[in-house]
Amino acid sequence: MAYHSNEPAARSTDLHAIVRIGNGIREVEDAAREVNLAALNAMLSSRRGGDSAVGFRVASAELRGVSSRIAEAMHGLTALVSGMVGEVAQRQRRQRNQACFQRARDKQAHAAGRLSEILGAQEAEMVRLNLSLGLRRRELHLMATRALRLCDLGLSLSRSALIEAAYGGESAPALRQVAEQLAQSIHAVARTLGGVRAEVEEAGA
Repeated sequence: MAYHSNEPAARSTDLHAIVRIGNGIREVEDAAREVNLAALNAMLSSRRGGDSAVGFRVASAELRGVSSRIAEAMHGLTALVSGMVGEVAQRQRRQRNQACFQRARDKQAHAAGRLSEILGAQEAEMVRLNLSLGLRRRELHLMATRALRLCDLGLSLSRSALIEAAYGGESAPALRQVAEQLAQSIHAVARTLGGVRAEVEEAGA
């Protein structure tokens, strides 16, 4: 059976969708850096709070760790997306070649046998590329899901930081402000990463 560019596998590996996923990953990386900076600011603020802000300091330090792990996950996702872009470009070249061979076979009956062999090889390569892209999409979805779990941990830690800020003595108002900034930053990461996962799911539909 000949490969057709409008089949679901072709739609699911659309280059524009992959580019949107890549852009979303870059937004998550930016948001993760914001969390890291907010957490560093929180740790510095907690030092001014002295012993009464120890719990806040611990939660802030944990949040920095989470943001670093999210950033590492995004590096992995970026590598996957780069590979997908290369395979999609290769698949598109194969599609163009296959269309040319099909037209030539239809016009020149004497060369039909050889062209059919070439088309068969092209189709086999297209199947391989589609399988490879499917595997990459599944891996991308799995990694995005794991990163979202890190966000859940980050949200729990940001709530802990808000609670601990109340015990910061004279520094409590400043700590609360920093804790709220932390919460907003981690929410931004989770929201953007959720969008990335939705794009991956839509691409694989």
